[in-house]
Amino acid sequence: MGFVAPVMAAAAPYLAAGSIVTGVAGSVMQGVASAQSADYMAQVANNNNLIAQQNANMALEQGQIKEEAEREQTGARIGRERAAFGAMGVDPNSGSALDVRTSTAELGELNARTIKYNTQVQAWNDINQAKAYGAQSRLYSAQSGLDSVNSILGGASSVSNKWLNWQMYGGSVGANGGSGLLNS
Repeated sequence: MGFVAPVMAAAAPYLAAGSIVTGVAGSVMQGVASAQSADYMAQVANNNNLIAQQNANMALEQGQIKEEAEREQTGARIGRERAAFGAMGVDPNSGSALDVRTSTAELGELNARTIKYNTQVQAWNDINQAKAYGAQSRLYSAQSGLDSVNSILGGASSVSNKWLNWQMYGGSVGANGGSGLLNS
């Protein structure tokens, strides 16, 4: 029993140093893992941003194609109506025949404009989604930087706390010249 106390007293500074190193390493590793996770999430959000932007562009392109197709179909309907009225011996440029063709043209234009409006709403939604993903990506990137700084500060704080505890509870000769707890 008389041998164990001096050995433990001699080993205490090394155990304290080992505890400090382990604590700092753990804090740094945790910060690095958090930063890597935030970097990954930032990249995912950035990819989603790009996809949403592509979706907006595709919606506009597809909408323009549908709008043009609607106008072409309307023109074809008007042509069929004109031919049908002509085949029946009705003047397609006056009276009810003209009214029918005018209604067909107006309805076709309304359909084309509705397609354009719906396309613009879809593109607007996609663009807003892209902006949200972009903001989310920037937030995760900022978090990554903060996680790195926090791990360094946490490690430094851990070292400071453990050093002060070691000093206060027996690590070395105190400021008053007396011996610490390990030397008592």
